Amino acid sequence: MSFSTPPSSPLFSRSASRSPTNYSPLRLPHVANLIVKLRRQSHQAEDRARQYPIRSSSGEPKTHPTLSGDDKTSPRKIALVEDRHFLCRDGVDVKKLLRTMRASLLEEAQSIGCQVLVDEQWTSYIHSPRRDGVYKVAIRYIAYATRSRIPDPQQPVALDHAQGVKGLMTVLA
Repeated sequence: MSFSTPPSSPLFSRSASRSPTNYSPLRLPHVANLIVKLRRQSHQAEDRARQYPIRSSSGEPKTHPTLSGDDKTSPRKIALVEDRHFLCRDGVDVKKLLRTMRASLLEEAQSIGCQVLVDEQWTSYIHSPRRDGVYKVAIRYIAYATRSRIPDPQQPVALDHAQGVKGLMTVLA
């Protein structure tokens, strides 16, 4: 490129030939197509922003039906709370994350001499994905550890309330 050639104009596009003198003006249909594409992308971004965060909850504290009743568990209870943040790629399976958190709470309960969890409650938030498809997930699980002759059901309560993001989940952290 020589210094005597003026810079190309944004209103003209070069044709297939690489000659600096062959310019063709941008046509109205080309400009209209660009505007339509930009508008679609901005609407899609707004729609994605409205969907997040996805919040799901078990509602009020619940006990599994097998453990419900006055004489099935000890009246002495110890509160256990766990807050965790996950980074998940390509999808979020809240049910699996809840099972993992409940298992760790049950382990903690067993380490202090309790066998079951009662009055369980959980809340999950899935934040909008980053550009690389990674979701931030925050889950809070609250339960009370107690003793019982009946074995623990090994299932989180109200799993039907869990909402996730479809896809093959990979937990990064």
